[in-house]
Amino acid sequence: MIDKELVLKKIKELGIKIDHDVSFGGKSRGNKHLSRVVRVAKFLANKCGADEFIAVAGAALHDTALPTGNDYDYVKNKKVIKKLLKKFDLSLQDVERIAECVASHEGTVKPKSLEAQVVHDADVLEKVGLLGVIRHTWKLTNFNKINPQNIRDHDVKTVFDHIEWRKKKLLTPTAIKIASYLSVQLEKEKAKLIVSMSATLAARGVVTEKIATGLYKHLSQKEKDKLREQLNLSYLRKLR
Repeated sequence: MIDKELVLKKIKELGIKIDHDVSFGGKSRGNKHLSRVVRVAKFLANKCGADEFIAVAGAALHDTALPTGNDYDYVKNKKVIKKLLKKFDLSLQDVERIAECVASHEGTVKPKSLEAQVVHDADVLEKVGLLGVIRHTWKLTNFNKINPQNIRDHDVKTVFDHIEWRKKKLLTPTAIKIASYLSVQLEKEKAKLIVSMSATLAARGVVTEKIATGLYKHLSQKEKDKLREQLNLSYLRKLR
């Protein structure tokens, strides 16, 4: 029988290595996205009765297809994760279940298991509210999808449309409740300022958490509190 705690430890280490050193050529090194998604996935799994091992493993590896330049391709993502999981002593069933979590996490297909729903929702909760604005702007900047020196109204709309699209695809009741709590309404000028600043800092190699620190002085007290709760996951304590 495998030591699942040891396997999870190794899976988390692999996920962090890929996220920090490979996915964006080292530009995302030090960010806490993966650790937050893992913690939220564990929380959601316990809330809805999903298999914690599968959900946490899937969460730890959910972005492992990013080095290919596209993590939206369900079939390709499954191949990538199954290849990575060969080094672990897992059953074929567990490999398939973890692969499903990874392949469907972007919402391009409907997750086929409760654990995949959990991983999908844990990742979506990083894409709502102010943290979502920062993270999606960071991703678009580092994929050269927007020009940080010339942020247009269309770019801002692209960021916020993506956030709304992801939010509407939430599947578990607890995640839907969390997303509603974390959401903020921004005036047009402030939305553009946040996207512009996030893109500029992202282009300089600044990670999410430090971008947030730079934005605090431009936010209302309520907005700062919501962003801090997203970053430190203190909102989870309110739902226990």
